[in-house]
Amino acid sequence: MNPMELVTDRARFLILSAECEKIVNTQKRLPDFVFQCKFARYFAIEHAHIAMKEFGSFLLEVSKIFEDESVNYMTLKPRAVDYYYRNFSFFGTATFEPSSLVDRYLPVMNRDRSVDSFLARGGDVGVFWGSSLKWGISCDRISWETAVIAVSDDIDVPAISGFPCMDASQLASYIESQYPGDSSIALDFERRFLANYPI
Repeated sequence: MNPMELVTDRARFLILSAECEKIVNTQKRLPDFVFQCKFARYFAIEHAHIAMKEFGSFLLEVSKIFEDESVNYMTLKPRAVDYYYRNFSFFGTATFEPSSLVDRYLPVMNRDRSVDSFLARGGDVGVFWGSSLKWGISCDRISWETAVIAVSDDIDVPAISGFPCMDASQLASYIESQYPGDSSIALDFERRFLANYPI
């Protein structure tokens, strides 16, 4: 049985899908500018952080700052409808009440360690956002295990998250470590990323 946070109602999914489109352009991928508007600040983190319990605590803190009624996640790759609904009878989307985020985050995102869970291959590219529409997180495992946190106010994300955010130099080293082959490809990714996200 799927967790209750997973969206099975088509009408609810369409509402959340429209919200997601207000935050990100779902047709774009990192290092392109994936957000629909400019935000006050951007933070780059390793994708692996989203698989930790602490990430649920971080989402809770962000939801408090922006007074979100819900915190949502949608997978973009695989597709929410074509893959998830067809194979698992839910829409590749989860919606959390902030009060239960810390306890429910990993069980929902892991789905009993299913290989198709959002924290396994089912979450290769995804988006987190709050109902306030004042922040979003683009998570891209394929684009070199990177995630970008975008917030509409001058918020000290490292202070409230407890995990490290990368500056330009750290991002360059990280990307180069993820792609030890042709350095020109890594350098192109870094150049385009840093042109779009002043971290």
